[in-house]
Amino acid sequence: MTFRTRLWRAITAVLVAATPLVAAVPAATAAADNSTQLSGPTNLHAVSVTDRDIVLAWNRSGSGSYDLFFDNNPTPFLVSGTTFDVRTNVAIGMIPGSTHTFQVRSANGGPLSNTLTVSFAPGDHTPPTAPANLHVVRNDSNGIVLAWDPSVDESSVIYFVDGAPCSPRHAGSATSLLVGALSNDPVCGISPGTYTFSVRAQDDIGFNSPRSNTISVTFNG
Repeated sequence: MTFRTRLWRAITAVLVAATPLVAAVPAATAAADNSTQLSGPTNLHAVSVTDRDIVLAWNRSGSGSYDLFFDNNPTPFLVSGTTFDVRTNVAIGMIPGSTHTFQVRSANGGPLSNTLTVSFAPGDHTPPTAPANLHVVRNDSNGIVLAWDPSVDESSVIYFVDGAPCSPRHAGSATSLLVGALSNDPVCGISPGTYTFSVRAQDDIGFNSPRSNTISVTFNG
């Protein structure tokens, strides 16, 4: 027997011995895996609806997390359970009275659930009016105190002041703000110079008002 013949027989023996390993995966297991991949969440529905929230729920499919798709947005909400509270969000068009479509699927892939179309209840869907009469109350070595007339809105509002370092400055629900001197606020304080200020309101839905009048103020320190 030549060396080439012995080599060929050795290779053949290895291939024959390896064949049962390839066929060792039971057909039933493969079918079960395929069935798991083909199943998906079912019965997507709204549990409750208000002007601020849409609470969704669905039947579990497998385990793990879920991707909740809304409207035509390709980026889903990642959900760890089988319920999710969709809250108003002006940035993505979710405001009181607006209508949206939802679908959910396993975060590991698989088919999408049924499509659900649901609307937020009617509510505040307009921005606040612009704050008016922005003016200086005090200008001394401690800084500049600004004040303004309140905005009008269906819901509560907070205010933001622009024009100083670290703007916007959060004023909360107050209608005045101290823009402190650098000596009192080493990070965001003002130093001698001229500053131009304005203020805007934001309601608790997330709508921003137009800006107030602007004023230029010289701070002498």
